[in-house]
Amino acid sequence: MDGIMDWFDRLLDGSIVTGGVFLIIGIVGGVLLLISLLLDGIFDAFDFGDGPLSLTTIAAFTAIFGFTAFASVGAGMSTPASALVGSLAGVVGGAAAWWLSRLIRSAESTTAVSGDDLVGALGSVVLAIPQQGLGEVALTRHGERISLSATAAEPIPRGTAVRVVQVVTSTSVRVEPVEPAAPAAPAPTPDPAPTPDSE
Repeated sequence: MDGIMDWFDRLLDGSIVTGGVFLIIGIVGGVLLLISLLLDGIFDAFDFGDGPLSLTTIAAFTAIFGFTAFASVGAGMSTPASALVGSLAGVVGGAAAWWLSRLIRSAESTTAVSGDDLVGALGSVVLAIPQQGLGEVALTRHGERISLSATAAEPIPRGTAVRVVQVVTSTSVRVEPVEPAAPAAPAPTPDPAPTPDSE
């Protein structure tokens, strides 16, 4: 308990302004990080892409820098030493955030399917497709089952085998029913021989 009280005493002995500034920086960085993760795309105008200067990376650096420097001031370090420790921790945290965001984005891109990949794919209707309306089809691509919204030129009932003919958007396709193989034509039956009664 004495350690906690000593920490607060050090913050109050003139380091309150420095500690407060570092704390505010950490809070702002944390809020930006939370917003960038939860509301992906809301700050796209300020984002520099997926590189090391992405909003997620900058926000992670800022949050970790601020909170680490704040804790360092509270532990009795001088302001320059606290800023240095916070900067080092921020660089490590920002690099980790950049690496994790790249890892997540690459996982998203490997599960995404391209238009070239889908055209000609076979699947089945899981939600009936009305004429001029949307239904749903299930396909298996790269060993993974995916469901997509689907349209068709004609109504297609649930359970029908379909083929993708066009990719409309990344989440919807245009399909047509797969025609079953035509049955072999029956052998022609010979005309019955005329009977003497029919003459």
